[in-house]
Amino acid sequence: MPSDTQKRLLLEMFENLPGVVFMLLFRATDDMRLAGWIGTVLAASVCVTYVRKTLRPQPILLGINIFMVAITPLIECLILLGYRDTATILTRNIATLVIMSVFLTGVVLTLFRTNGFLNYQTNGTKQRNTHSAVLLIVCAFGVVWSQLAGENYLVSLGIPLMVLFGVHQLLRARTTDQQARNGAILACAAPQGSVSDASA
Repeated sequence: MPSDTQKRLLLEMFENLPGVVFMLLFRATDDMRLAGWIGTVLAASVCVTYVRKTLRPQPILLGINIFMVAITPLIECLILLGYRDTATILTRNIATLVIMSVFLTGVVLTLFRTNGFLNYQTNGTKQRNTHSAVLLIVCAFGVVWSQLAGENYLVSLGIPLMVLFGVHQLLRARTTDQQARNGAILACAAPQGSVSDASA
């Protein structure tokens, strides 16, 4: 049986799967409808693990997966109802809409979740809000970039998401380092305090 660490890694890979499969299928087949429906099914499966609390959502991926659950059925419904022009506009702006979904998810998490737009513990509310705000600003720049970068999803969508994940990891690493230093300082101070008490 896989260990707890292996299970966690497998679940994290599964959480990434909808977006990765969509990009690969779309590039391989140039069939957005096929790629969209397969991505929708996979994203819905991931959301089931969220609801069952089998998987703790990564905030950025949460926004992506929520978007993928909704967008293909929405576009299909618009086409069936005769709003083909609206469906076409949505299809042409998929990259922007994905990043907007991540941004809106981040806003909601920042307002209503203990950790904000983060999946790690910070050193207080101020740092949490600052880190969440930095990620939201990166998202906002990503929305603008996606409008200017053309229709190549690797450029218009891939680059902003890579930057967003990178900034998130950087902020997390800095926080972890700070917590480790604080823990080391406290550990060093404790024995000194004990010696002083013994001397007294």
